[in-house]
Amino acid sequence: MKAATKARAAFAACLVLTLSGLALALSLLEFSETAGRVDPSPVASTDQEEDDPFPAVDWDYWKSQNPDVIGWVTVPGTGIDLPICQAPASDPTYYLSHDVYQKWNFYGCPYLDADCAEKGFDSPLAMVFGHHMSDGSMFAEMAKYSNEGFFDGHREILIQTPERKYVLTVVAADVIDSYREYKVLGFETQEELDGWWAATWDKSDVARPCELTGLESIKAFVTCSYGPWNGHERTIVYAVEDEIGGTL
Repeated sequence: MKAATKARAAFAACLVLTLSGLALALSLLEFSETAGRVDPSPVASTDQEEDDPFPAVDWDYWKSQNPDVIGWVTVPGTGIDLPICQAPASDPTYYLSHDVYQKWNFYGCPYLDADCAEKGFDSPLAMVFGHHMSDGSMFAEMAKYSNEGFFDGHREILIQTPERKYVLTVVAADVIDSYREYKVLGFETQEELDGWWAATWDKSDVARPCELTGLESIKAFVTCSYGPWNGHERTIVYAVEDEIGGTL
């Protein structure tokens, strides 16, 4: 395991959730049985090909429910199979406390950082946030990537939009102190991105060989972790387009 010296992007925007069993039970009384969960029925489609690893998504349905829905993330072998919304510039943390239907909900909804709106998932660093819920839902399993066994067993992440499908390979995971580090999204040149990425990959807690220069886009998935920094840890999972599969 690599040394945990931390000197790169961190993510203070993720809301810290520490729910006791009683608080969770009381909160759930305010919602339906599927509070915070995405009803899978609108996802089904007759257009799905047998060998397509991506779940079918009814984009017309989701866009009719919420025009902020821009993508869908699936991590095979986990419970992560969720819509992604675009965070609005006017309220960048809106989806920390609102679900995919734009209703208040402490589960929130995974969202792409507001600063990535122009290029979407093709941003130099496309950063997606999601809660680490105590019931194991939302992005809770992203926090497991700091474990090398889990990391090596779940290297594939699938992202799709109405226009494109991305096969991603997880290449690094890091747990950082959000009180000491801050996110970095503005890369003006390829050299800037290359330098940041090489340093980030090298200092990550878990990393596997990958290209360190010339990448046009790196995807980052961010969730809360709980450990020595008393709840303000964040796990960041970095993935790049699969060199074999690439963009479909």
